[in-house]
Amino acid sequence: MKLSFEIHGQCCDLALHPVSEQTAKKINKKGSAIYKEKYMNWWRAGKTTTCGMRLDKDTLVRVTLDGKSLEFDASLITRNSQEIRRSMYLGSKAKYLAVMGYDDEVCSCVWTWEHVSSFAPERFNFFVQQWDRIMGIPGYYVVDNVLFNERFADSHNWCESKGFNLIQPKIIDLDALRAQRAKTILQTAGA
Repeated sequence: MKLSFEIHGQCCDLALHPVSEQTAKKINKKGSAIYKEKYMNWWRAGKTTTCGMRLDKDTLVRVTLDGKSLEFDASLITRNSQEIRRSMYLGSKAKYLAVMGYDDEVCSCVWTWEHVSSFAPERFNFFVQQWDRIMGIPGYYVVDNVLFNERFADSHNWCESKGFNLIQPKIIDLDALRAQRAKTILQTAGA
């Protein structure tokens, strides 16, 4: 049997970078014009990036087996999400983080498995990143990849892309987060 998992909605390509005070000031001053600097897509470099499908109220999820739609509880997608934390940088020497990229490219993503012998929704394993605190939006989930029965899809296709708008770059002050964290620790210790 042929199993397909489809998401129709908005594709995200977001990057989170530690930046110097000088670069943070430059980004704040230039805003979206900063994307025009250096080489195309330079902002994608780094280890804390994601490219996937954003889950929100307008996202459509469809599971089919041999072309027939199956019932699927979409809450299974976020059950084991990985939270992307600003706090992972708190122990570093970084002073600022820059959030850059886009999150509004209308498209579809389809994962397909051939030769599936039986189906159970709980056999899906979703690689999902949670960007809530970074983006300042509750329930900000991005699906990076999907496995079924511990297997990567035989094919993974992006379809129907319609273009995107780069977000206004956002600067996160890590010293302010460090101070906030220290205050919370002191309050907790005194309680």
